[in-house]
Amino acid sequence: MSSTNQEYLYRQFFRLKVHESMGDAFQALFSKVMQYTTPGFQAVSPWGNWGDGGNDGWIDTEAHYFQVYGPKPSNQIKELEAVNKSIGDFDKLVAKWGRVSKYTFVMNDYFKGIPAPVGHSLKKLAAEKCLEYSGAMGGMELLKEFMSLSECDKQDIVGLIPKVDLDFVDSRAVGEVLSFLAYKSSSSLAFLSETAPDFDEKIKINGITKPIKLRLETFSYQLYLINEFLHSVDNGLEQSIAQEVKETYAQSKLAVSENIPDCSDLRYLWMIDKLLPPGVHASAVASYRFAAELILAKYFETCDAYEHPNNTSAT
Repeated sequence: MSSTNQEYLYRQFFRLKVHESMGDAFQALFSKVMQYTTPGFQAVSPWGNWGDGGNDGWIDTEAHYFQVYGPKPSNQIKELEAVNKSIGDFDKLVAKWGRVSKYTFVMNDYFKGIPAPVGHSLKKLAAEKCLEYSGAMGGMELLKEFMSLSECDKQDIVGLIPKVDLDFVDSRAVGEVLSFLAYKSSSSLAFLSETAPDFDEKIKINGITKPIKLRLETFSYQLYLINEFLHSVDNGLEQSIAQEVKETYAQSKLAVSENIPDCSDLRYLWMIDKLLPPGVHASAVASYRFAAELILAKYFETCDAYEHPNNTSAT
């Protein structure tokens, strides 16, 4: 895989992680990125009745404090709620932690942008409290921090771990194939001489971008791995897998709304992880993701994954 495509996948996997994070999960994601990117950053956990004192992370040497807000996703950000959250706990922060020189309000804006009233309130706060800096950080700024990390650190956050030997089995229909294919992926892979299926029409109608298109085509060359397994077991397994893939795609459309940029790509990555066996160890994720992408490539041509070109209601 080219470095450009690899960077694209890291970016999209992180975007998906942001879209799925809210509340404490978003704060944990923010803290993990900042601990890798920012020397001196300290994460904070609430403690008893003391709580966290309005501090969701800080850089002690700079008296720089962060407050994190991870609202549930919605079509429209509740601006008043965001404004109140951004400045509401500032006095409590000073009372419990002392001098504040810099203050950053971190908000999961789901890449829609920080509401203007939030920025205005933070600017006003800086003037009133004589702060060196007061501003906001949204999803795009957090993404830039993530993309500055080394490949190893990115893997720790989004789970792209090198493949290893597998030591557990999933009982679901897809799990049977995933376990088989993940094991097969640890050996050298032969390629068929036949050309890849023509995905162009379906790619176009579903709005899939070139990096994901190339992955689908590449994995289509290796479908003999799936067929080899299916031909060796009960014929009913293939239908069970098709149904599970179809249901997973339907769920992806609910999880990743179509008003999100590159939603088809994000749904692809979402389905990969949803097809993984439950409880998969972090060290085995890459092998299982390989197997899941083979499954998606197989069922992409059918009506099981993504909208069929003949379906005029495709979104």
